[in-house]
Amino acid sequence: MTWVLFAELSAVGYFMYGFGPSIPLLIDELGFSPQAAALHGAALGIGAVAAGSSSALLASWRGRDAVQRAALCTLAVGTAVYYVGGTFVVTLCGALIAGYAANVVVNTTAAALSDHHDSAAPAAISQANGVSLGVGLLAPLALGTAATIGLDSRAGLLPVIPFIAVVLLASRRTRLPDTPRASGSPGARSPAGGGLGYAFWVSWCVFLLCAGVELAMTFWASQELRDRTGMSSGAATMGVTAMLLGMVPVRLAGSRLTNRWSSGLLLAGSIGVNLLGFAVFWWTTTSWTALSGLVLCGFGIALQFPLTASRAIAASHGRPDRAMARIGVGEGLAAAGSPYILSSLADSVGIHLAFLMIPVLLCGATLGLLLGSRT
Repeated sequence: MTWVLFAELSAVGYFMYGFGPSIPLLIDELGFSPQAAALHGAALGIGAVAAGSSSALLASWRGRDAVQRAALCTLAVGTAVYYVGGTFVVTLCGALIAGYAANVVVNTTAAALSDHHDSAAPAAISQANGVSLGVGLLAPLALGTAATIGLDSRAGLLPVIPFIAVVLLASRRTRLPDTPRASGSPGARSPAGGGLGYAFWVSWCVFLLCAGVELAMTFWASQELRDRTGMSSGAATMGVTAMLLGMVPVRLAGSRLTNRWSSGLLLAGSIGVNLLGFAVFWWTTTSWTALSGLVLCGFGIALQFPLTASRAIAASHGRPDRAMARIGVGEGLAAAGSPYILSSLADSVGIHLAFLMIPVLLCGATLGLLLGSRT
């Protein structure tokens, strides 16, 4: 079951890490303005907010397994709509559909891993994200290759559709653990009920800020590479893979790291490395130095999602589905907000100065981490 969850999350990873770099290319391919292109990230975020608001209730009502399979099918549909769309409305609808489905899968996977692995949940979630990221780093390469050879770059997202079909077929006999209400446990408290507490919301704020950093970098790093170092659009899109390459080994090693050091210490270290990598990426005008900075950013970003999510789940008083639903809302707000804010700032001061919002977000996450250590 763990490997099934890893594979299902990998489908989401491929789409998500391909979707972000595809947004700047919409400006060239379909003639969208930067603001219109950025609205696709906002649509993805709105879908994530809707998923966060409904995924726990759906899992409680229909069971995690049925919800997960339906969400994967919906992700395939959203990807197809985003690809075939030649107008703003159609591509926006594709982003909205795919954003909702992808985040339902993320929320359900994290909650199921948390229940299945109990105290080892942080390690399992970290490994799951590492495997997902390993698959996801292929997406910018596919998009960049398509753009380089003159095809519609969004064609690089299409492999996710047969991948989902294979995963669903191979896992047809595997069922995810249900929530207490869905499994019919007598007297079980609904995972969607009850308050989450102050400690959870502090952890949630740290998650929101860290997610904003990752999404802003994923969506717009290719544009900074183009403007700052003179790389072609195809090469800059593939250049985002440098950040993902830095994330993969750290996420895969996350299980061992979390067994040796506290999550707070690891999270503080990841923020520091992220700041260092960003400084290198932002300051240089040389392509290879910028790519090296992206690798360092990847080292820092790698553990931020699994650590902040695991800390929030641990502070949720035994309500992993409800916690992941709220985390999904946070991810949606980050997806809708941070790339759009960065693009809006870029219209006023240029993409280079707009990227200074990244260290501001990281400093805010550090403040939240310090506050959380006292709760």
